[in-house]
Amino acid sequence: MRSAAPSQTRGSSSRARAGRRSRKPGSGIEGLRQKWSGSKKDKPMNDAAQSREDLLDRLRRSDHVPVLIVGGGINGMGSFRDLSLQGIDCLLVERGDFCSGASRAPSRMIHGGLKYLETGEFRLVRESAQERNRLLANAAHYVRPLEMIIPIYSWFGGTWAAVRKFLRLPARMQQRGALIVKLGLALYDIYGALNRAMPRHRMIRRKDVLREIPDLDPGIRIAASYYDAWITSPERLVVELALDGMAANPGSIALNHLRFDGVEGGRARLVDTMTGEAFLIGCDLMVNAGGAWIDSVNGAAGSSKRMIGGTKGSHLLLDLPAFAETLHGRMMYFEAEGGRICLVSNFMGHALLGSTDIPIEDPDSAVCEDDEVEYLLSAFRRIFPDVPVSRDDIFFSYAGVRPLPANDADDPGAVSRDHSMPELPPEGDRRFPILSLVGGKWTTFRAFSAELTDEVLRRLDMSRKMGTEALPIGGGQGLSQQAAPVERLLTCMIRHHGLTRSRARQLVARYGSRAEGLAAALADGERFLTHLPGFSREEIALVARSELVRHATDFLFGRSSLFLEGPLGFEALQEIVDALAHALDWDAERRISELEHVIGRYRDLHRMEVTPQSGVRPRFVRTVGA
Repeated sequence: MRSAAPSQTRGSSSRARAGRRSRKPGSGIEGLRQKWSGSKKDKPMNDAAQSREDLLDRLRRSDHVPVLIVGGGINGMGSFRDLSLQGIDCLLVERGDFCSGASRAPSRMIHGGLKYLETGEFRLVRESAQERNRLLANAAHYVRPLEMIIPIYSWFGGTWAAVRKFLRLPARMQQRGALIVKLGLALYDIYGALNRAMPRHRMIRRKDVLREIPDLDPGIRIAASYYDAWITSPERLVVELALDGMAANPGSIALNHLRFDGVEGGRARLVDTMTGEAFLIGCDLMVNAGGAWIDSVNGAAGSSKRMIGGTKGSHLLLDLPAFAETLHGRMMYFEAEGGRICLVSNFMGHALLGSTDIPIEDPDSAVCEDDEVEYLLSAFRRIFPDVPVSRDDIFFSYAGVRPLPANDADDPGAVSRDHSMPELPPEGDRRFPILSLVGGKWTTFRAFSAELTDEVLRRLDMSRKMGTEALPIGGGQGLSQQAAPVERLLTCMIRHHGLTRSRARQLVARYGSRAEGLAAALADGERFLTHLPGFSREEIALVARSELVRHATDFLFGRSSLFLEGPLGFEALQEIVDALAHALDWDAERRISELEHVIGRYRDLHRMEVTPQSGVRPRFVRTVGA
């Protein structure tokens, strides 16, 4: 049911504020304004706005859903798919774009939680290792095995501290020696035995690891190797969960840019951040999957209970291709000063370095601060002392806030990453209970979603129709870690749709088995971008029209990994916006607004200054707010 639309939509995050930033005319932007004002529009192949409008029309005709999910991150979307598979009509709303919070800011690891052995969280380690193995099978298009290398500086360091932590006594790990690492990895192998998909750990002699990774600090004593996994595109996996859920149950709807705005007349008030239109929807149960914003969502629903004690994790992308190549596809798992674990890996030809663990009150203010930059670069220099690295090598930074449970711990790293579902019973004008998804981690989202689904089924007096343990996600359908399924898919795309092998491989890497549908639609020809020749205007249009892209940032940060694949200058961003404008029928003013929004986000959230001049590389802003 629709209520009167407010005259203006209240901003819900720093991302929204960036989009409304006052313009500072420059030659680049002004030149585009003149160019785009006189350009002809492509005739849309279909109306992308109409597909979203169809969903909104269904919402206008409804005044009740069994389950309302607020938050479109990995836990919310995993729950949306599982509930939809059981035949439960769900409405999921996300105030920004899908996967726009901490779910978009991980270390790109799918892991069993080796470090949780130190705190005796054996159930979490077992569950994480099992879910890692399941993701390797169910999302083989994005999740792949990853060899981890642990440099070790002593034989017996940290033994006493490890014993105290294991016994749940106060202790801080300053250094982990070979004995502790060996025992931990042996246990890790045991917990990862179910559906084992990767080799067991091994210890590597000092001279051997230095030969394999010559830039490594020669002061190490020994190294260890074990396997976890990495994910190339968590953003796309979340979108595929949304598409899977809506395909499984036509009665379910997932909408981005639709904000939960409180309770009115016993029903949830939702506001379309694109237009300001408001809806009143009743529900039997609300699921708060707001991540770091859970307390804010509950506050809008009338509760002041504190559930979240979030910590910020920041990462840097370093343009060090020669160094990244020496890692040979492996990730280094090493200690910074004070025992905090850091990671560096070769991510698409560049070095991905992270992360920090800092308590934060306002998740909207999360940005990689100067002291975090120095901390991460210092940790890198400690383990790779001869590799020159500076802030000039940074081409992207990002920060996310982990939705950890409220706590008073002195050491943020000691806070459990396990999950829970505290309930807020109906109260006052709110006639429905709220289950909040607190904690959790990327790797265990399916298990957390299954727990939530089972609880909802119990409350609705329904039975589970199917499990998700072995259910492929999106483009993972028909694929595995073996090469044969991919080769068969490539052969089909080449023979039936006329693609070159390199282009077919490119599409499969981005979309998995969903690439065949794109290939069929691209068979009439493609116009490739000048500054991003791996993308065509037709590919961008197909993705934008079929995956609820409403802003340029939705595509750039939520439907691709372009922002992590290398420095993106003004010309490349301009081309992306131009391609989206033709696909989504934007006028000249909308194009300029979208381009300014992208540039503003780069500056405000990722600390990159994009200069509207030809050939100028984006520059890392040295002081926050500069």
